[in-house]
Amino acid sequence: MIGEWHSVPIECLLVMKGTRLKTIHLRLLIPIICAIFAGESLIGYISYKKMSEVITRVGTEDGLHSARRLSELVNSIVSNVHLDLSTLAVAQTFQSFLQGETRYNYRRDDAERYMQKRVERQPLYSSMFALDHQGIVIAYAGHLPAGQEGIAGRNFSAEPYFKASLKGEYFISPAEANKRTGGISSLVSIPVRDSETDSVIGVVAAELRIEEINSRHVAPVTTLEGYGYAFVVNEEGIIVGHRSEDRMWERIPEELRQRLADIGEKEAAFEAVVDGTPSMVFAAPSQYPDLLPIVVCPIDDFYASTRYLARLNIILSFSTILLLAAIVWLTVRGITKALSTTINYASAVSRGKLDAPLLVRRRDEVGTLAQALRDMVGTLKSMIAVAEEKTNEAEAATESIISSITYASKIQRSLLPKENVFQNAFSDHSVLWNPRDIVGGDIYWAKTFSHGTVLCVCDCTGHGTSGALLTMLIASALGTAVEESRCQDTAEIMWQLEKSLLHVLSLDAGPPGTPGGDIRDGCDLAVMFIAKDGNVTLSSSHIHVFVCDGRQARQFKGQNIYIGEGKIKSKDDIKTVTIPAAPGNKFYIASDGLFDQPGGEFKIPFGYGAFKRIILENHGEKQSYISAKIWAAFEEYRGAEPRVDDFELITFRP
Repeated sequence: MIGEWHSVPIECLLVMKGTRLKTIHLRLLIPIICAIFAGESLIGYISYKKMSEVITRVGTEDGLHSARRLSELVNSIVSNVHLDLSTLAVAQTFQSFLQGETRYNYRRDDAERYMQKRVERQPLYSSMFALDHQGIVIAYAGHLPAGQEGIAGRNFSAEPYFKASLKGEYFISPAEANKRTGGISSLVSIPVRDSETDSVIGVVAAELRIEEINSRHVAPVTTLEGYGYAFVVNEEGIIVGHRSEDRMWERIPEELRQRLADIGEKEAAFEAVVDGTPSMVFAAPSQYPDLLPIVVCPIDDFYASTRYLARLNIILSFSTILLLAAIVWLTVRGITKALSTTINYASAVSRGKLDAPLLVRRRDEVGTLAQALRDMVGTLKSMIAVAEEKTNEAEAATESIISSITYASKIQRSLLPKENVFQNAFSDHSVLWNPRDIVGGDIYWAKTFSHGTVLCVCDCTGHGTSGALLTMLIASALGTAVEESRCQDTAEIMWQLEKSLLHVLSLDAGPPGTPGGDIRDGCDLAVMFIAKDGNVTLSSSHIHVFVCDGRQARQFKGQNIYIGEGKIKSKDDIKTVTIPAAPGNKFYIASDGLFDQPGGEFKIPFGYGAFKRIILENHGEKQSYISAKIWAAFEEYRGAEPRVDDFELITFRP
């Protein structure tokens, strides 16, 4: 609103031109104004070009500096690992331990204690271990997930790192998924040489947690006024570090990978398409090609300062032209002191100084103009005060609402089963639970009994806050409905849940037409009992269950019933399907947020075809890998289309 006052001085002059300023010699004034216009335009263009070059150069230097620092950091991390390993390798006590000697009274406990201190001191380590000359792990220290055992005693003589280090070489492996720890790691190993004979008597190695390097040093990188970000790729062009975990293991375009491979020993800044967006790419050489950090900034953001400078330059040039024209005007006409004071006051207001005084008290047109300006500024100050008050109130209300919903999200997540429930129940599993909003209408529930495990996958009416409230009711009702005595009877569990929802949502709500009496909410539900012997019992309303044995992907369609609608008369209305145990069976349950999502060229739902193809083609992979493939296909298909519903995908192998 304040910006609209830029036109006040000219409007003042136009008003006076129609009354007391009709004697201005236009033939003198116009050439002067044209000369001012031409001069200011030329000066503005030259200054814009020069400053654009400076901004571009500074932006490029900033991007290269960030890439250089990140590369130096990665090199420093690996070098520190090498130093840690070298410190241990040259110790005579440790060499004696590797050779099986006891002259220093140095045992396995001493070696593991030494390594454990370094693992605990350096959070980037996953583990540190030592192997004898036969490739047997004789000492191990590290962090392991719950249920995992160490690797002491295992034979790694066939591993590339052992073979390389046994030849006396320093080795660092490509970053890859670590099946033992569940993370991404890169292994560094060095030979241990006998201090007397210089022969290799063993190997000492450490696993670097790439995801820790990513979260600490790569993901936080910002540059170029916050528009730039960094990620790390290996020699094959696979992303092994990114601020978004969803982008891990994606492959960068081949053209970009080739350009990165060609940079050699020099820093490089070039334009390329990254994530489908034309971007500036900055890269610095790294000692370790499998950990190459690069910094990226979209072209539009990289040149944002230049475009802002162009706009600012135009504004300043025209403002200068107008100001000089006003000065000429005043000089030619001999504007009085009162008019000059009034114009200065208007200029101050245009810069936002609403408290500037205007000490003009006249009875002519200038006095009338001065009073009008005072009245207008007073009104403007009142409007700004009211607007600021309303803005503060709206911000406070919004913050309170967001805070409440965020806390509700924590409560909703606390209702979900713990990870160890799935780990104890299944040989392999994966869970993707991604609400469309902060809270969602999808929920899953699981409980293990002596005979097996009950798994319930639920899609409640709606999403967001209303759906989340229903999920809490469902979770509470399931806790009552699922008991040891009827845990194998999936139809009975569904029937008990139907009765609970009807009691809460209908009977207690009152008849239709009264407050709360028009509630017609409920859920789609799949209830499964997975027996210890691998047999599966299933009852489902609308939610489809897929079973893949590697040869075909079978689809078990849910009944056309709805939990909470009141149309189920008894347990006998609910069908039960038994799926016999088979060695290769893998199960997949997803809500309609996956299958109903529109996208692609024709903006049609994702459907079941692509889903079946993915689970069949990747049957031999781990469930987490298959789920990641499904999510990647879903996101690629969705493209720029907004999410229509919550996303829920549970997969497991009995």
